[in-house]
Parts: sequence; C-alpha cells; structure tokens
Amino acid sequence: MGNFFTKYFKENFNPLLTGLICGFYPLVFYFSNNFSAINSWEHLGFFLLFFIGIPVVVFTIASLFFKYSETLSKYRTRILFVLIIMTVATLMSQAMYLTIKKKMLLGLLIVSVLAALKMHAHYKKLLVIILLMSILPTVNCIIKIVEHEQKMEWTALPDSIENVKFIKTPNIYMIQPDGYVGRDMMESNLYNFNNPFYGWLENNGFKIYDGFRSNYPASLTSNSSMFSMKQHRFGKVLFPSIDMPNSRDIIAGNNTTITTLRNNGYKNFFIVQDEYFQQNRPKQEYDYYNLDPDEIPYFSNDNNVKKVVFNDLKAAMDTVNIEGPRFYFVEKLLPHHIHFAASKEEERDTYIEKIKEVNGWLEHTVNYISEKDPNAIVIILADHGGWVGLGSYPEMFSTEDPQQIRSIYSTLAAIKWNGHLKEGMDAELNSNVNIFRVLFSILSENPEYLKYLEEDSSYNLQNGTFSKSVRAVIDDSGNVTTN
Repeated sequence: MGNFFTKYFKENFNPLLTGLICGFYPLVFYFSNNFSAINSWEHLGFFLLFFIGIPVVVFTIASLFFKYSETLSKYRTRILFVLIIMTVATLMSQAMYLTIKKKMLLGLLIVSVLAALKMHAHYKKLLVIILLMSILPTVNCIIKIVEHEQKMEWTALPDSIENVKFIKTPNIYMIQPDGYVGRDMMESNLYNFNNPFYGWLENNGFKIYDGFRSNYPASLTSNSSMFSMKQHRFGKVLFPSIDMPNSRDIIAGNNTTITTLRNNGYKNFFIVQDEYFQQNRPKQEYDYYNLDPDEIPYFSNDNNVKKVVFNDLKAAMDTVNIEGPRFYFVEKLLPHHIHFAASKEEERDTYIEKIKEVNGWLEHTVNYISEKDPNAIVIILADHGGWVGLGSYPEMFSTEDPQQIRSIYSTLAAIKWNGHLKEGMDAELNSNVNIFRVLFSILSENPEYLKYLEEDSSYNLQNGTFSKSVRAVIDDSGNVTTN
C-alpha cells in the first residue's frame, strides 16, 4: 500500500483514484450513520453510483479539460485543490443534511480558493487527510455489518406456538397509535389530562388494560420484540442502539407472529403512514402493503412518503382477491412522542392537542371497522409512551425519575374481544411482548401456551464512555428500578 501511494504521489493526477477517494469518505460516513435503514443491495448499488460515480465523472472531465486546454492546465493544481474540497463538501452536505447547503458551500468555496493560492502544490495531501478521516466511519460500517449478519438467536421460542391451531379465526385489527400513553399516565401530573377517549372505549365494548407498558422506548425495538413474542434486550451486539439491527426486517418482513397467522390461513395486511418501517426494503412477507418500496427515495428522511391511513385501510378491507381470515397491522403517527423543540410545558400542550386529534381518528376508524366487520377482534395498542416530562433526548437514557420512566413506557392497550376472550386467559397480559402469545392462546383455546409468557420488564440503554449498555428500568412486577 505504501509503494502504491508513493508511486501515485510521484505520478501525475489520476482522476479515477482521486474520484474514488473523494467519494469514499461521504459513502462510509452515510452508511455508518444510517446502516439499518439502507442495508439492501439496491441501496448499495445506488450509493456507489452516487458517492463514487459522481466524483469519478467530475475528475475525469477535469482531466480532459487539462489535456485539451493549456490555460486550465497552467492552473491545474489550483483547480484540483479547490475541486477536491468542494466535491467532498458537496457530497457531505447531502450525506449529513439530505440537501445541498448552498450558503455553506459558497463560503467554503471562497475559503478554498484563497487557500489554493498558497497551498495548491499540496493538493494530493488533501486526499491523505480524506483517507484518514475515513478510518472511523469505515470501522463503524464493519461493526454494523457484523452485527446485522449475526444470527438472531434471541428470536428462538421456547415452545411450538408457531404451529398452534386456532379454534376460531376472526379477522384481527391491530391499530397502533404512535406514542399514546395509558390512562394512569395521562391523568398523572406530567400529562394532567382527563381524556374522554378511555370512556368511549369502554362504552364501545373495549377492555382497557390499565398499567400497561411497552418493553422498549422506541418503535423499532418495541415492535420487533412484540412481533417476535420475545424479549431481545437490544440484541447481542457490541454497541446496542435504538436503531436495532434487523428490526425493520422483523416488523415489515418475516416474524413469528406473521408465520403463526399464516399457518392458520390468515392473510396479512401492512398499512402504515410513512416509510419508516420499510426504508431498507425488507423482503415482503405480508400479503398486502399500502406502501410500495419503489415509492421510498434512496435518500429518505423518514418523512418523504405520507399515506392517508384510513383510506388505505378501507381499500385493503375492500379487496376481494385475497381470501381467508385477515390480520391488519395499522399504524397511525399520532400522537407521536415529543420532539424537544420547546419547553416541557409547550411540548406537553402540543402532545395533548395531538391526543385530541388522534382520538377523533380512532373513533372514526373503529366505528367503520365495527360496521363492516362486526365480529372482528380490534386491538388498540401503542408502541411506547409519549416521553412528556423529559427535557432532552439524552435524558431518556439517563433519567432515574420514576414518573419520567413511566412516561417513556406507558402505553394505551385496549381490546374489543367480541366474545372471543376466555375468562382469565388475559390475566397476566401486562406488556407489548406478550400480546400475540395471549391472543393466540385465546384463539386456540389452549392455556398451555401461556406457560411461556415472556417477563414483562422494560429495558433501556444507559450512556457509557464509548457506548451504551442495557439496563432494566421497570421490573417484571411493574416497579421502577435503577438496576
């Protein structure tokens, strides 16, 4: 390698190698920060063309200009000095902000032109600096690849519930309002809201599970555990993260829940508001998706595609070419968690306004389902809490305040069983991880499967010096713990 670079520095400008080096740093930077959302072969091909192809073309064209223009050739080193800086900076602007920051780049252009007047002869040293800068994101990419390729042993079940045989096969609707807390938390000092929706649920045949909680603080970790019917404790990885390896492949692709339902003749429908769960284009295992992967841009900011969830649910319910009992997963991005953009009081007020908005949506959606599919089981289950009371995102991983911790995990859980519930079989239903095991036990009328309920603890990450460690913040009995 040393001989290679010695030869390169002694020879004339090489457009291919220069373009490769200038594109490599933005490439590995973007992958290291977004790997879980872009780890498909399609993404790799696109980003290679974008981050490597563009600078190679730029410097190839520059070499042609130098070859056929004596004037440009005279200022070759100055032009290359500026061109290397601006090419990397432009690609990094896209990688960091998903847009071209024109004012920032204009300022950098002026600085680089001035620097080139004195330092142009050292333009090749810029490439060495770029390579050195690429070391850390390259190592990070390698770690993430290894973590994603590890066998997910945590998904193994202790029994044969995947082969359970249902006695009854009603249609099942799981409606997930994002970040909707339970009644006890909603009426606490942090939220301080007397929410009429809980009364509406009870008046419309729903059983509300008070004190219910998620097992993880965010959507990917919570839903991957729920659909797998297993606690993963962020998986066995070197650097545990909220953006958990392979979580999207579990949620929007293959998982234990979908396999069990399919084994009982169910057709499965995946209806969501945006592209978040499908960003990395997981293999399609559901029978119906309201969002086609081709709609998702390669440079996705989690907010590029917006679907009208109620209309898409109606369209899915009206499909006549899919036969058999049906399971619908329906996600609505309301009320959503707070975003730390204002004071705690302002964030709380905004959250309550969104609660009022989603209440109307939920009532309208449930009424429609009850009218069109009166014998169905309807589950309303949030993925996690609303985070109200927290002052910053890092505080979510450091707080030991019991109320704040409960705010992170408290979830609305209400089920309209429509006569399918066997008394007592849901007595130990306390958290998201066990929702499907209890449901399948009830549909099969077999309490033996309840012997393998997962413990109901809730887990979070704790900030460390170089990485985060996993800790239980709520134990199996529902007590806040600092262990």
